[in-house]
Amino acid sequence: MAGVNHAVAAVASDAAGNAEKEEYTTIQNGAWSRYDRPSLAARRIILALFFLLVALPVIGMLYFSFRSTDGGMTTSHWAELFSSAAPRALRMLNRGLGNSLAIVLVTIAIEYVVVIPTLVLLDVRFPRSRRWMRVLMLLPIAIPAIILVVGYAPVFSFIYQWISTSQWTLAFAYGIISLPFVYTTIEADLMGMNAATLTQAAESLGAGWLRTLWSVLLPGLRKSIVSCTLITAAISLGEFTIASLLNRETLQTDLIVISQSDVYLSVVVTLIILILTFVALFLVSGAGAQRRPGHGTGGRKRIPQGQEAAEVAEAAGSADVSDESRHA
Repeated sequence: MAGVNHAVAAVASDAAGNAEKEEYTTIQNGAWSRYDRPSLAARRIILALFFLLVALPVIGMLYFSFRSTDGGMTTSHWAELFSSAAPRALRMLNRGLGNSLAIVLVTIAIEYVVVIPTLVLLDVRFPRSRRWMRVLMLLPIAIPAIILVVGYAPVFSFIYQWISTSQWTLAFAYGIISLPFVYTTIEADLMGMNAATLTQAAESLGAGWLRTLWSVLLPGLRKSIVSCTLITAAISLGEFTIASLLNRETLQTDLIVISQSDVYLSVVVTLIILILTFVALFLVSGAGAQRRPGHGTGGRKRIPQGQEAAEVAEAAGSADVSDESRHA
């Protein structure tokens, strides 16, 4: 059995190596010369414009939070956070923030348990479904949120009656509006790693579907899964229309209520939440971008993608064979 495993792994490695050589030859021949990377100055200009575009709204909010009603500058709006009138608004925000965090966690759990495995299964087992899946995944973006609420209303009336009336049930709606972003991110990585070939190699070596999904496919989707997590969290924290029309209390609905009585306090709180959210997202993205030992290009020898995939598939198959031997 070990000889067969090594033979299949060698064939997969040779095929992937030949493909990489052909791609390298094509690039050397100048077929992709028009897609060469821009110069260092052009990259710096593009990055500077991008960061300026992102920073302008934050700078405007920061300036507005220090502006007084007579046109001067003051720190009294920040001092109101510690005044006697602020605790009531902060208690309201605590409820809304707690509800939003619960919705984020449930939505991410839905993506992990249901959406991502289903998308991988459809891509590997039913590749012809990609065409209509791409069209179907655009519907949550193409249909306005106010129209989606009309369809959500009878569904949520059933959920409130038979499951729960808690705020976390909004996660079912947020999971749907996050689908287009999750699908495009996962599909790009699946096509790049040639998931169907890896699955066939792992199964030919004796690995089952769960072992293939857990040991072969999901490790290759690590970066896209982290991206999906960040996108889902951002959508769940920032969505207002569906929560408001379904009469749910979240962070965004509470911020709107506070802004009706004190717009400066709502801007100050929004800035604090925005900074904390940026820090949390950077920490999560940094943790997801860490490379395992032996992988990467920073001063270490790069393992060809086909050879690495073959080694992973062989390891998954050998693990399943060893499990069967222990049970026998």
